[in-house]
Amino acid sequence: MNQQPYQRILVAHDGSRSAEKALEVAADYARENNIQLDILYVLDSSIVGFGNTHAAPSDDDLYLFEEKAISQLDRIKKRLVAAGSSVYQVHVHLRFGDPRTIIAQEFPDEYRNDLIILGSSTKNYLQRIFTGSVSSYVIRTAACDSLIIR
Repeated sequence: MNQQPYQRILVAHDGSRSAEKALEVAADYARENNIQLDILYVLDSSIVGFGNTHAAPSDDDLYLFEEKAISQLDRIKKRLVAAGSSVYQVHVHLRFGDPRTIIAQEFPDEYRNDLIILGSSTKNYLQRIFTGSVSSYVIRTAACDSLIIR
């Protein structure tokens, strides 16, 4: 019996090299199997302000981060369409909040993703101590299949 390929893939993207690798793997698979591809960028406001002189980002800072993320997502979609993906196949999304719960539970529940693909952790040691690794959280808690790309 042939198993159906996945119907809708979620790729979490944060601009890192490992996220780019994950995106390429997911885009190739989606193209080959003609399935939907959701590319999600989650702005975590608690990390955005980490390391800055102020404890929390201002509204202006958040607006700039949002604009940068939207621009990056638009470039990604154009690049994938130019590489052969259908404009109807690739969907880009921006969310604010805790990346772990949004990627592992909220977004896949809402969009019915049956596979999550992410790059390996890009956080430094100190960030992982305070917030934990997104990829390890997703692997442990997601209801659907998950794949970590190195």
